[in-house]
Amino acid sequence: MRILKYLGILLIVLSPLYADFAKLGTSGAQFLKIGVGRGAAMGEAFVAIADDASATFWNPSGLGTITQREISLQHNEWIADIRHEYLSVILPLSNFGTMGISLTALTMGKMEILTVDDPSTSIREDTGTGTYFNASDFALAFSFGRMFTDRLAAGLTIKAVQEIIWDMSATGIAADFGIHYNTGFKGLRIGAVISNFGSDMDFSGRQLDKAGEPFPEAPEGEYENIPVQLKTTPFSMPLIFRFGLAFDPISNESSRFTVALDLNHPNDNYETINLGLEYGYLNTVFLRVGYKAYLNMDYMKAMTGGEPIIDTTENEITGYKWGDNTEWLLNNLTAGIGVNMTTAGKVFKVDCTYMNKGVLSHTYRFGLTIGF
Repeated sequence: MRILKYLGILLIVLSPLYADFAKLGTSGAQFLKIGVGRGAAMGEAFVAIADDASATFWNPSGLGTITQREISLQHNEWIADIRHEYLSVILPLSNFGTMGISLTALTMGKMEILTVDDPSTSIREDTGTGTYFNASDFALAFSFGRMFTDRLAAGLTIKAVQEIIWDMSATGIAADFGIHYNTGFKGLRIGAVISNFGSDMDFSGRQLDKAGEPFPEAPEGEYENIPVQLKTTPFSMPLIFRFGLAFDPISNESSRFTVALDLNHPNDNYETINLGLEYGYLNTVFLRVGYKAYLNMDYMKAMTGGEPIIDTTENEITGYKWGDNTEWLLNNLTAGIGVNMTTAGKVFKVDCTYMNKGVLSHTYRFGLTIGF
């Protein structure tokens, strides 16, 4: 099948990204990985579904399956008093395809600049200076998806990304490319997407402007300082490849039960397998649950506070023990409820999502989608 040929090519192209270790903390713009919509309640297993306004995030090819206009607003009470907002507008273009416009914003409250503490003294010196700064992230994206046959759809997203901290900023351009295939058997759907493929980013701004001494060993005041500008190390986008399956073992006039499974391969963490379930009654009330598990068992053990196993002969870590904080394995357990209402020819969808973040406590998302 041609669809399998395309998926094989994608896997071959991306295979150098997947090593037996994780490049933790090596990419920026992490806000681009925060899930939105129904998919967030289904363990972030949504690539093969992507049939609503959140397709602009999960898989732009899903836009090709949408035939009505939609406006979606998503609010996320993220960790550490951070707020995440997502707005998407879906506009079908007759038989040509479907266009989507989305805006992502990550904001937080003001933070006070502290003085540097000297660890060699017993007195704490990291006191406030009375000066405050902000940090925020934004992304503006334009998406397009189209059905090329009665079963195959493809889509593309181009996004402008900006990260801001104090008076410094970093900008970049990224793209998502996805495909979606409906086999026609039990609603079995296959999806794949490459997200955040783009340019490296680096910060620039006034805080990088400094005054340097031309001859540091010369007597003080003999030479005037010269202006210099520090250059930051570029960092990559959080590139991720997702492959997903979804099918409906139950689908009739009163009930629909959907099972979704995603395999995720990021460039800055270990691979994960995501499982999501959704039950809908009369297309009005929906219950959702999901879980995301890391495929690296040592990483899962370390998440519980497990200690490393050290080979004293080779002086290297050979594995990890299970720790006592096994409740942290509930990290990325999700659940949600949705209600659809139709009135005056318009569809109103209200969604609430809960996510357990382990040691980082819990997060809650609220969404409103209007279809017309």
